[in-house]
Amino acid sequence: MPERRAALSESHLHQLHAARTRLLAPFLRLRGGTHALVLENAGWRADGDSLPPPAPGYCISLALQGEQWQGGVRAMACELPFGDESFALLLAADVFEALPDPGGLAGELARVSQPGARFLLCGLVHWHPQSLRLARHARRGDAYCRLRPMRALTRLLDLYGFERECVQRIGCSYLLVLRKRRASARILYLQRARTVRFSGRVPVWPGDTRGTRA
Repeated sequence: MPERRAALSESHLHQLHAARTRLLAPFLRLRGGTHALVLENAGWRADGDSLPPPAPGYCISLALQGEQWQGGVRAMACELPFGDESFALLLAADVFEALPDPGGLAGELARVSQPGARFLLCGLVHWHPQSLRLARHARRGDAYCRLRPMRALTRLLDLYGFERECVQRIGCSYLLVLRKRRASARILYLQRARTVRFSGRVPVWPGDTRGTRA
């Protein structure tokens, strides 16, 4: 039986890793003491390469292998086994390209992120010649890969409460910075209490003998 060919060559993977590191470094240095969730595509990672860790804080890293997450916990691709509003920082690289249904993961990311959480999303520019070449190599290696326009992902994530802050690009890689919207403030309409005048008489309820004369 022939061996399965690697999705991408080592040189391509190292180039992607270098671009991701340059894009993420300015944003990760500003975050400290943050609960963070890091998601990356294991098929698009060379040996020894991994996403740069956030500033000192509590961080969980998961790698997507096929249709499952591997790492500290194991779960299906569209299921994150964490409680609601668990993370203040989300970092994902090349995971939406590797999933047939990106909406399921977007909903889970919205559930586990806190209001005001920052979301750093790395991906491939869908029209770039190098991106098309990398996707073709990935499919030849039996790996699912579908390049999605950044605008489509922005509209999808906006439906789940993530609004875009900025976009940066190096070569065929882009970094989309989003933030989860906070709940809008609700105004409580207070009604002034009615003034009760005391007439000198004590009201008597049925069965109550207080205030009656013997």
